[in-house]
Parts: sequence; C-alpha cells; structure tokens
Amino acid sequence: MGTEQRMSSRFLVQDNVIAAIRNGFARIGKVKDISTGGLSFEHIEDEISNQEALLKNIFLFISEFCLPKVPCRVVYDIPVGLPDEYSTFFIHYKTRRCGVKFEALSEDQKTHLEIFLRTYTKGTAP
Repeated sequence: MGTEQRMSSRFLVQDNVIAAIRNGFARIGKVKDISTGGLSFEHIEDEISNQEALLKNIFLFISEFCLPKVPCRVVYDIPVGLPDEYSTFFIHYKTRRCGVKFEALSEDQKTHLEIFLRTYTKGTAP
C-alpha cells in the first residue's frame, strides 16, 4: 500500500450526500469521504467516463444544501468490488470510486465547504 498523500483530514459524510462531476459527460454518485482538499465518491461505471478531460467542476448536494461548480481534478477512478447485496441481481453494474482534488476555490466556496464539513460529516475516515 502506498503512502498517504492527502494534506487534509478526511471525514465520513452522511448517507444522503451526492456528488456530480460534469464537463462533457457526467458522473453522479454517493460521496464516501471529504476534506478541505477533495473528496471521493462511488458511481456506476460508464463506458465513456474515462474519455473526459481531467479538469472539471463538481457539485455537492444534500437536502437543501448545494455547493456548485467547485473546480477539481480527477486523481483516480478505480473499480470497486461488487457488494454482496447486488450479487443476486440479474443485471450487474460495475461500480467505481472516483477521487477528486479541489483546485483553487473562491473565498465563498471555502466558506460553504467549511459549513458543509461542520454540518454534514460524521467523523474521520480511516
């Protein structure tokens, strides 16, 4: 296993936090963890998802909270094993985990991200 490269502590998020990346094609999925430097989320594999440019904007959604157009860079997009609860389904979707690094945030975006971290996280990630 490689050395930890994150500069900020990661936090687990509430179960209903959704992230969406969009610049050309879209990836939408459930956020797994987040920090002031980036986040990771799981999404259903799309055959064309790897053809996107690296620079993107990400949107965070939960309840009435939305943090739009956060500039980011995809750091990784790797396959995730099929969860046991999906093994009985006839159709098997391939799940991937995407990690993004936030790029230069405006002061307003930084403030909203801090509010998000205080309000919608539930402890540090392993």
